[in-house]
Amino acid sequence: MNARETRHQGDTSWRTTDTHDAVIDWSVNPDQGLVQGPLDLGFLKGQRIALTLQAGQIALLIAKDGLQAIYLDGCHMLEIGTQRGQLPADGHLVFLDVSRGLNVRWTADEPVPAGDAGVIGNCTLNIAGPGRFFETFLAGVDEWDDDFIRRLVGQAARAAVERVLDGTATDPVHLQTRLANLDPADLDEELSPLGLGCCRTALYTSAPPVESGARDVTGQFEGVRHN
Repeated sequence: MNARETRHQGDTSWRTTDTHDAVIDWSVNPDQGLVQGPLDLGFLKGQRIALTLQAGQIALLIAKDGLQAIYLDGCHMLEIGTQRGQLPADGHLVFLDVSRGLNVRWTADEPVPAGDAGVIGNCTLNIAGPGRFFETFLAGVDEWDDDFIRRLVGQAARAAVERVLDGTATDPVHLQTRLANLDPADLDEELSPLGLGCCRTALYTSAPPVESGARDVTGQFEGVRHN
């Protein structure tokens, strides 16, 4: 007997085909947030899932002992149960879209502390280590949304920029020179343990640097003289 049934849970849909095999087709909506889930596997116990992940999509299997597996893009046949090789029914899946850049921005109202004036501008981060990213930003959190995650990432990026610039001369001229020569990879040493990487920076001193040797002239003007 063959049957077809469509069900919905939040933004995710699945379809059961061929009830003899009880296979559930599962995919992730690419139009939703950076992180989706968690998908509780308990109500799928005894079922088989045909999980299809598009390019840039990653699934993390989380159980009571923490991160158990990472599934990359492609099709994965998963069985839920208590036997060896099956996914634990007390676990859940978390889906990440690692193709999305995380833009962090600082303004003059809230610059990154550095030098005499601080640093403004922006940088773009990416999820470079899904497992470390989960452990840093998502583990132990019951609910999350894009704003929550981006706020945590922004705090981490701010701290990384501060540490990289630590020891740079405090005057705006030297600070701007350091920022102009800053490579995005310079931040990776700080960000990599968090599961993040930096792919672009555009940072500046919040106060324009003044060239050394400039003279302050008060009440005078020197220009072209005409006889």
